Amino acid sequence: MSDFFNNFICPKTKTKLVLSSDGKTVHNTSTEEPISYEVNDIVDLVFPKELFEQDRKEQLAYNDAYQRYDRGVSWVFESLHADEKTTREKMTAMLGLKPGMKVLEVGAGTGKDSELIIQAVAPGGEAYLSDLSPNMLRLAKQRLDPKDVKVNYFIANGTYLPFEDNSFDAVFHFGGINTFSERKEALAEFTRVVKVGGKVVVGDESVAPWLRNEPTYQTLMKANPMFADEVPLQDLPKNIDNFQLNWIFGFGYYVLEFTKTDVIPEVNVNLQIPGKDFEDNWRLRAEKNTK
Repeated sequence: MSDFFNNFICPKTKTKLVLSSDGKTVHNTSTEEPISYEVNDIVDLVFPKELFEQDRKEQLAYNDAYQRYDRGVSWVFESLHADEKTTREKMTAMLGLKPGMKVLEVGAGTGKDSELIIQAVAPGGEAYLSDLSPNMLRLAKQRLDPKDVKVNYFIANGTYLPFEDNSFDAVFHFGGINTFSERKEALAEFTRVVKVGGKVVVGDESVAPWLRNEPTYQTLMKANPMFADEVPLQDLPKNIDNFQLNWIFGFGYYVLEFTKTDVIPEVNVNLQIPGKDFEDNWRLRAEKNTK
């Protein structure tokens, strides 16, 4: 069991984790901020221990409704005229997974996308599956039957991930980011733990802007206000490239995909505009416009 924790670090202090002698807890190695985490059937690496109210409500709701959610989620696909199998395959294919890759799924739920992710990295890959709800993750663990893939299950807050920088080839999250109390910080975390050049895929409810005045979509947004949420473009990290915004699921959901870069993009504001007899560029024009 102690070898299991070699794959993780403390989500708060980013220091190593050590299993206690009785095997009931794991603690970090920070002398300034010592923290312990419970070891049960699935290790609980949630930080902070006292969640923000929105996160706490979501955890309780899914812990209570995990079986009902698992049975009823297909209805959502059907109501939006989307084939569940095809849609899930399309989303997970955005990750560009190959056999032998190491992938993290934040918010794995009951494992329906996880199954496709595991298949994509077999043989020889590693899948790390997390969720804030223990009961959701337990159902995923019961359902999944990985072959030739190492699967690690852990309970965690997606805003505080228990991994070193650049740990994964890809990171996937679908269906919960709208409810995160610290959404901007969570997207930064997804990007932090993926390798430079690695893929991040994130999605949730949001009706496409050009359909929001249509009667059935109006009904959808009234029934579930999260469908009226905006795509969180303003919360994306700056060090990304190859960005794409996809509308799926009957134009009721978005999926963002991007790769991590090691630098923040910039433009050349000093390049002289061709065909001019005098110096002129974006920087000089900006200076003139601010006078």
